[in-house]
Amino acid sequence: MRKYLPLIALLLCLGSTAFAQVYPLKTVQEIQTVSTTDLNNCLEASPLVGDTVRVTGVLVQAPDSSAVTDNNSFQFWIRNGYGPFSGIDIFGQFDPNLVGVIGLQEGDSVMVTGEVVEFGPGETEVLLLDNQQIQILSAGIPTVASIAPVADLNDGSQNCLLPTGEKWEGQYIEIQNVTVTSVTPFSSGTRVSFVVQDGSGNKINVTDKCYAQRLPNGTPAGSFVAPNVGDTYAYIRGVITHSPNGCMGGTGRGYELSPTRPSDYFINSAAPSIITVMRNQVTPTSSQAVTVTAQIIDNSNQVSSAQLKYAVGVGNTTYSTVNMTLTGGTAQNGSWSADIPAQSDGAFVKYYVCATDDNNNTGCNTAVPTGSDPYFYTVRNTGTTIVDVQFVPSTFSSASSGYVNMDVTVEGVVTASAEASNLGFVFIQQEGQLAWAGIMCTDNPSLATLTVGQKVRVTGTVKESFNFTRIEQISSVQVLSTGTITAVDQDPSNFTTWGIATSEPYEGMLVRLKHPTSGQNLFIVDNDCDAVNRGEYRVGKDVFTSTDGCRVLAGRVTSSTFSSLNVSYVNDPQWATLDGIMNVPVIVVNTGDVVNDITGVMAYTFGNFKLLPRNNADVNMVVGTENNLSTHVKVYPNPVQSAFRLAYDFGTVQNDVVATVYDLMGRPVRTVALDATSGETLVDVTTLAAGNYIVKVSNEAGLLDVVKINKVQ
Repeated sequence: MRKYLPLIALLLCLGSTAFAQVYPLKTVQEIQTVSTTDLNNCLEASPLVGDTVRVTGVLVQAPDSSAVTDNNSFQFWIRNGYGPFSGIDIFGQFDPNLVGVIGLQEGDSVMVTGEVVEFGPGETEVLLLDNQQIQILSAGIPTVASIAPVADLNDGSQNCLLPTGEKWEGQYIEIQNVTVTSVTPFSSGTRVSFVVQDGSGNKINVTDKCYAQRLPNGTPAGSFVAPNVGDTYAYIRGVITHSPNGCMGGTGRGYELSPTRPSDYFINSAAPSIITVMRNQVTPTSSQAVTVTAQIIDNSNQVSSAQLKYAVGVGNTTYSTVNMTLTGGTAQNGSWSADIPAQSDGAFVKYYVCATDDNNNTGCNTAVPTGSDPYFYTVRNTGTTIVDVQFVPSTFSSASSGYVNMDVTVEGVVTASAEASNLGFVFIQQEGQLAWAGIMCTDNPSLATLTVGQKVRVTGTVKESFNFTRIEQISSVQVLSTGTITAVDQDPSNFTTWGIATSEPYEGMLVRLKHPTSGQNLFIVDNDCDAVNRGEYRVGKDVFTSTDGCRVLAGRVTSSTFSSLNVSYVNDPQWATLDGIMNVPVIVVNTGDVVNDITGVMAYTFGNFKLLPRNNADVNMVVGTENNLSTHVKVYPNPVQSAFRLAYDFGTVQNDVVATVYDLMGRPVRTVALDATSGETLVDVTTLAAGNYIVKVSNEAGLLDVVKINKVQ
């Protein structure tokens, strides 16, 4: 029998202070319901965003089942009925151990108090004020899933369908009769997500927000056995979360399903599962065969045979087959091994494993050759290189290294260091290479002594941290000599979105963002990429296209965010003292500021590539600390109330020059002709609304200069 005395005592100790302010009581439906008109217009935010409310509902899972408790927070979902807009995510940002004091369990009816927020955007949450606001009203209410078709949630490209899918966000639902189409291991193989589709091809990602989907080799260790492509489920249950894409923009996975307990899965047919695949040689020489060993489990039958498939060559899709031998354990749970013959120096070798049980069900650890990625390595007589660790063929679906969780020794030149005037983090780069040649190094005090330009040899373990490849747990750092690395010039548009052929080759490398057309400048096209101010601004080619270009980050250092404290150019003065103390004066960048070029190392974090300049020498801005951005065109007064004077001096004859004033939506609002090589003209802006404007000076040959003005009332 549940005891509530600890809770009652806790509430009594709080006295009247805890409830001095009573917030309005709202239903889950009032928070979550969005009009059909808004959803059809791709607007899904709750009408109560920003409000602090009380809300009641029944927990569909215990808070400590959510993997977010790893981060000293906790999360649970409550529902108010079984219909549309009746479930919501509750998030607490305090010690999850306090959940044990309050004793929350699945089936509890609770009242919580918190602020309605949009996380992402896309996910409506109630952010709890503090742990003392949770009240248990009753207990033991059965958890029953609402039946929801995948077709309500996403289409065949996994794009979210707001008009029919948003009503299920936060609700505990059941999808039925689905087939696994892809399986994606991540976090060094300790976690997994997978995609299923219904009979019409509509797809949804099944993710591991809760411990129910943690693998046996995860932390903490779970009991989930990853499915194979082609496996079918009678049903999968879980809560619906939202990772925006489609009409909302972004690169998310649409609506996702998060199972909360082992009983949320009911598999119909299952082939043998390949749990782990390992090779005995990290980087073989041309005289060494490679032994591949796989741990294979069949939950209901005996594994009758296993095959090792391998192909030599990046573009080769013809795989040879070698029969594997049971070398340990049993036919139901055992180790199987086979050899890949020795290959020539420099050969690129791909491989995967398949197994068949005595009911003739066959499963493979990849969907090769239909889409997913095999394991791989490169034969090197001279040892592993950074390029070997980083390189992934452009036909692969992910960029995970073929050396994950393996110990490697590589050589490179230090491009970013922990020196007092540098990035504060260490990157090294292989000499003489234009792609796939840079990598971050962590976890050894000796790294702090390195300086830019030193050639070093490091030994450590290759890790993938949310698709960012690093060498961690470094056991040895040796300084060999010195070397020179020249930044690789790149069009910032190559980093607008992730691309295995466009952006991934430059992860970890020293890159200079530069306009691909000689003589043309770049711009700050957006000084806050996410509209929630994570410190990232975007550099691109067109000042009026805010979504095209490369993110840049400086001025922030936290446990999960790293950038330089030696770069003045940030998007907000708060970074001078927030998330690290900056060592240089703050210069706030704004949309429209002009950039000649900007250099730094390229990192991939939180789903985006971003450039990390090391110090102010890496940032070549046309703008200084004045309002005028151009050296050839000046405006005054600035800010302006009614009219400004535009003075210009091009030094050489320019034909058919015009100055056009644009608002920040890219709409021309004033145009004047500049008929001489130098001079001055008056531009009337009396009728324009207050705000920032861009003046572009150009002729038929192209853009000559840009000036920013601020119109005030």
